[in-house]
Amino acid sequence: MKLILALSFFLISFCAFSYEKEFVITDILSDDVVKVHRLASDVLVEPGDLLLVYSHESKNILGYARAEVMNIGPDQFTATIITHNKSGIIRPENYLRKIDITKTKNEDMPARFDLVFRENRKAAAKYRPLAYAGIAQGFTASNLIKKEFLLGPSILGYGITSGWQVNTNLVSTMFKILNVSFKNTLFRNDDYELAIENGFQYYHEKTRGAYQLTFYLDTVSNSNFNSYFKLRAFTQKPEDEYLYNSEEYRKSLNLEFTLSYGYLFNNWNRLLFGPKIDVNKKNVGGVIGYYIIDREFHTMIGVSANDFSSFKVGKEGYLFNLDFWWRF
Repeated sequence: MKLILALSFFLISFCAFSYEKEFVITDILSDDVVKVHRLASDVLVEPGDLLLVYSHESKNILGYARAEVMNIGPDQFTATIITHNKSGIIRPENYLRKIDITKTKNEDMPARFDLVFRENRKAAAKYRPLAYAGIAQGFTASNLIKKEFLLGPSILGYGITSGWQVNTNLVSTMFKILNVSFKNTLFRNDDYELAIENGFQYYHEKTRGAYQLTFYLDTVSNSNFNSYFKLRAFTQKPEDEYLYNSEEYRKSLNLEFTLSYGYLFNNWNRLLFGPKIDVNKKNVGGVIGYYIIDREFHTMIGVSANDFSSFKVGKEGYLFNLDFWWRF
């Protein structure tokens, strides 16, 4: 009996060990291209397939690679590193495993901001940067991909290119405030992303227009934290004034800036929180929101305040926020 148990344990361990060793890096061809050898003959790979890279010593996840040129030798192909954990080094002898990022349940995919997928439209939304954070938070510096839609009760967006997107605030439209905005990426690397948004509004009942200019700066950390900075200059409040404001802003220039911190949970859900400062009104408010993200569907639950010192419930004090949208 003991012999049978021992053999069973050995076979299970061997199978698990073999499964981990699907592919191995044999050479570094350039800064982001590696040569890969297939160890598991039963695992098929095609150009464009994604591979999880992990250390052959510590088993820590080092990043993700995309299969490129096939059959450069017997069971050999090249792969491009698309995301990289900066605390580790990708080198020969590291192992790779094929993954399916269209699925929302991948237990071996660690939740880290430096390992999100940016340009892969097929990836589930939970593995990608947060492009929109709900009506209370607005946009981040990340853009939609070309031909990608953002749709919900509060927002309609479309990716013209991977660097340009057009948006309209549906809540403002309901209150006869016609609006459109264009957001584009100015700069992006592994650590920072900078974007600018030009927004135009027309207040039908007051027969006047307004303009807003918004700068977005997202910083990416090497862990579960990152930050979102937003600075807006506007001639009228960009959001619907009936919901958020009872006073008139100056017609010349008004300033508002927001600094939010993001935390990424192990299940890839997120928490955003931080202050919002209205320079002209000299008010300090803020927002906190929890985001449940699936393949395409996003749900945001949170609380926002235009003025922390106003202990009221409503547009001049605290508001409960519930928003949802699809990214597809």
